[in-house]
Amino acid sequence: MSDYQKSVFINCPFDEEFGPLLEAMLFCIVRSGLIPRLASESLEAGQSRLEKILELIGLCRFSIHDLSRAVSKSANENFRMNMPFELGLDMGRRRAPDPETRDKKFLIFEKEPYELKRCLSDLNGVDVAFHREDYQLIIKKLRDFLRVEANCNLPGATALEDEYAIFQGWMTEKKIHEGHTEKEALDLPTQERLDEMHSWMAQGRPTEFQP
Repeated sequence: MSDYQKSVFINCPFDEEFGPLLEAMLFCIVRSGLIPRLASESLEAGQSRLEKILELIGLCRFSIHDLSRAVSKSANENFRMNMPFELGLDMGRRRAPDPETRDKKFLIFEKEPYELKRCLSDLNGVDVAFHREDYQLIIKKLRDFLRVEANCNLPGATALEDEYAIFQGWMTEKKIHEGHTEKEALDLPTQERLDEMHSWMAQGRPTEFQP
């Protein structure tokens, strides 16, 4: 498979509150044998964020678009427009006269069922999955998407959750062994946690850390 066929663009919030949900997404993708791609993966000063996003969209057959922050939580709060904007860019790329990207596949998340239809009516008729900010729902729905659309060989959702818990225990013990406190081991940068997911996979998904 080409990198395009194996790559998954992630469009979601990159804040501390969303961190556990993003980590669940990354784990599912890595466990599937696919390549997660995020706009935050590169800090090259000579390339604007928009240029990087457009480049990633063109490099990825699959996309996860989390629009759960597209609804304001309180009066006078501005909702985040970046995620709907990036979804529009991605959909436009699929419709562009470029045969290499006409097979793009999307999974769109919202927080609550039918929430987006009230603020983004153009999505009427488009299947949208809800996660209620629950990592277990994300694992279940992303697992099903990758199994059907990417033909990934994956265990059931419950078994995948168990593997995720095993990985977290393995990584925590590994980081403590490397000199981190337990608190520090649970608060690592996203890229470092992603590196450890790849390492765990390369070692055959061990059930416990062995120094």
